Amino acid sequence: MIKKRLIMWLHMHQPDYLNPQNREQIVPWTRRHILRGYYEIPKLLSQSSAKININFSGTLLKQIVGYAEGKLKDSYEILEEKDAGSLSESEKTFIIKNFLNPIPHFDSARFNELIGKKRNREKFSTQDIRDTQMLFALSAFSPLINEANELLNKKENYTEEDKKIEKTIESKIMQSIIPLYKMLLKRNQIAITISPMYHPILPLLLDSSIAKISKPNTILPEIRFAYAEDAAKQIDDAISVFKEIFGTVPQGMWPSEGSVSNETIDISKIKGIKWIGTDQSILYKTNKELGNDGVFLSDVRGVKVFFRDRELSDKIGFVYNKMNEKDAVKDILQKLEASRNGEVIITDGENPWDYYPEYGVPFLKELFSALNEKNSALCSEVEAENKLESINPGSWINGCFDTWIGDEETNRAWTYLYDARRTVGKVKEALDEIYIAEGSDWFWWYSDFHKKEVDFTFDILFRAHLRSAYEKAQLKVPSYLFQPIKEGK
Repeated sequence: MIKKRLIMWLHMHQPDYLNPQNREQIVPWTRRHILRGYYEIPKLLSQSSAKININFSGTLLKQIVGYAEGKLKDSYEILEEKDAGSLSESEKTFIIKNFLNPIPHFDSARFNELIGKKRNREKFSTQDIRDTQMLFALSAFSPLINEANELLNKKENYTEEDKKIEKTIESKIMQSIIPLYKMLLKRNQIAITISPMYHPILPLLLDSSIAKISKPNTILPEIRFAYAEDAAKQIDDAISVFKEIFGTVPQGMWPSEGSVSNETIDISKIKGIKWIGTDQSILYKTNKELGNDGVFLSDVRGVKVFFRDRELSDKIGFVYNKMNEKDAVKDILQKLEASRNGEVIITDGENPWDYYPEYGVPFLKELFSALNEKNSALCSEVEAENKLESINPGSWINGCFDTWIGDEETNRAWTYLYDARRTVGKVKEALDEIYIAEGSDWFWWYSDFHKKEVDFTFDILFRAHLRSAYEKAQLKVPSYLFQPIKEGK
């Protein structure tokens, strides 16, 4: 039983951004999160006695290590490093278009001035471009990275030498990430869990028709995707990456997007997973009496399942960033004290901090200072006092799977994926591309829920991986894979 203890479980994930057609890491989001949330959280934890559970997808762990070892470099980083005087006109255009966009809580008059020049379509000097390169790079840094203060305080008129210094600092931080987490593991202050390798929705890999059980009016694609071996492979590969980095095997798993089903729990148990998490809406749909009783942990089919308090978890993403950090943490502690069975917060551990003052440092510092070994716990340290023989299938979004299947574009993507999966056969190199294409992120962006947030990067990558699968199987690539699935609305 959790009692008056907080189970906090922070989920970190970025998809595989490597374009298989040109081997280019096309966006910088993993690197920028390394310099912020992935660094801030263990750094601040090390200064406290709080106990926190932290989750990484397998592909994210691989990217963190790749950046740390200098084997991975994104296209933005390459353009940040390049001498401003040697850039081509197309490279300058890319920098102006993609670097100069408002960044919440990045306080730079020079950066805002450059955004204004972009909006007014003014001509950029070489110094303007160099300052853009530098300020965009510096905007990713956590306030905890004191080594960058001198460069930030310079504010403008940066030199090529300044850019080299900035990259040296980046490299140092990236190399410190895994050792920080290892240190906290050794102190038994954190538990690190995994999500399946490329962050697929496991219940849909096991049998896509389960979406109708979760939501009967779901309009499924005409095909039925059911590859249990792929679900097993995604878990195996994440465990393998974890073991290679940390020298042990993970005991817990956050199923991608909190997506669960009886079959998902069974296969997780077979793979040695002892606990997983999902949303409290799944518990309500499974057993309303337990849900109403404030239960947040149950033994389901021999696996501990933590059900997150949705309201409290979502406050971290959408409410506390607008509050004074002391008041926000007080709200959490009051909710914990008033609870009958303790509290479970499971939330995005990387994106919220972009919208907090000082990128979340004051809030996280206040929270971790308020938590200790008595009022916070690792998932391994608590036991369930009730059992369930089955669970309602669904995810942490609306308690169903309609964010990833059931819309015109998501169904088309599943059909393309199914056709590729059954066509390429057992060619290992081709299957590797299929596994990446099974990731949840592509379908997330095809969903009707995200028509107003169009990002064609994900469409480009999804189709690139399917084309690459056919090519590696030495098969003809279907012509439709050269046409966008995503339509701007």
